[in-house]
Amino acid sequence: MPTASLVFNPRDPDVIQRPLETLLRLQAEDPVHWSPLLKGWVLTRHDDVKAVQMNSGISSDRLTPFFESQQGDERNRLSDLIRYLNTWVVFKDPPDHARLRGLLNKVVTPAVMRGLEDGIAELADGLLDRIAARGDGRFECISEFANPLPASVIMDLLGVPREDMDLLRDWSMQLQPFLGNATDTGDKYETGRAGVVAMADYFRDAAKHRLAQPRGDVISHFVMLQETGQITEDELIGSCILFLFAGHETTTNLIGNGIRALLANPDQNARLAADPSLIASAVEEMLRFEGPTGAVVRVVKEAFELRGKVLNQGERVYAMVNAANHDPEVFESAARFDIGRTPNRHLTFNHGIHFCLGAPLARAEARIAITRLFARFPNVAMATDTVDYMDTLTMRGVREMPMMTGAAP
Repeated sequence: MPTASLVFNPRDPDVIQRPLETLLRLQAEDPVHWSPLLKGWVLTRHDDVKAVQMNSGISSDRLTPFFESQQGDERNRLSDLIRYLNTWVVFKDPPDHARLRGLLNKVVTPAVMRGLEDGIAELADGLLDRIAARGDGRFECISEFANPLPASVIMDLLGVPREDMDLLRDWSMQLQPFLGNATDTGDKYETGRAGVVAMADYFRDAAKHRLAQPRGDVISHFVMLQETGQITEDELIGSCILFLFAGHETTTNLIGNGIRALLANPDQNARLAADPSLIASAVEEMLRFEGPTGAVVRVVKEAFELRGKVLNQGERVYAMVNAANHDPEVFESAARFDIGRTPNRHLTFNHGIHFCLGAPLARAEARIAITRLFARFPNVAMATDTVDYMDTLTMRGVREMPMMTGAAP
């Protein structure tokens, strides 16, 4: 077991702000670390995290055993959350995973993703026009740019009105502490339940309208799948919530984290400005350097040994993705932000059957958004020296990021 001086405490405010400092110590000294606070294993080496992502002996269904361990009122409070979230393909093992993934693959095709790029550029320009039109030289990057851009794309795909964005974003934020494994955030069960029930009611109503008047959107496609018996109503609603939540939360954090990384490394920012063709490589480095995925959580299905320690059936495993992306055995000068890094074998989008379905869209949105922002405001700068990171293990990002355009008001 770990020594008292080497305990990972995810509730520590300093760890929330700077998790890599502790995680890289674990990587060097205790890469398979038992956390009494998390009641699970914390893995930090690249090879181990990748093995967890690929291992069929590790279950993605972390919700069912958690729910089954609850009793009485706590179980009742969680029932609505589990009802809808347990339909998500990200929490499924084969064969259910293969069935749902196959149906989603027909919606999120490479051709559909490529066809969205012009619209993404138009959205980015429109958001930047609005910021410039105010003329005060300041803006809040997350709420005014990094979030509404991917949120608008997902809402268009789903076929729901953009004017509902604030409503849906509020519900999504209520769900975020529960899904993100927040360690010190109020009553995340009740807050998450309120968010998921509100979204379920919203998408149930939208599905009823599509049944009467089908369109060419994702909700209509899901309604058709339900009508033909390929998915249940709960899977329809759960998949809509997944599209909304996963489709914008990760990309919002990618864009915000990527902008900060460029501004914190002016040599790389200048390099990109001099050679814009590096933007695709730069996005890969943003995904590695401070990616939007802090960890993936799994449950041991069959006991196995890893680096001399036995991981028993039913125990949770926290595969720390951002720590793995800084493993010096895989990445030369891992602490350096290098937009031309090659090879770049980061694990941010997962591996194997759970490789991120929306990876091509997230990459395109980040590439276009960051290119457009720095082209419009080449002297853009942070308006504060510090930012406050969200209290989550599985997501890495900030809620607010005040900035200056660098243009004269």
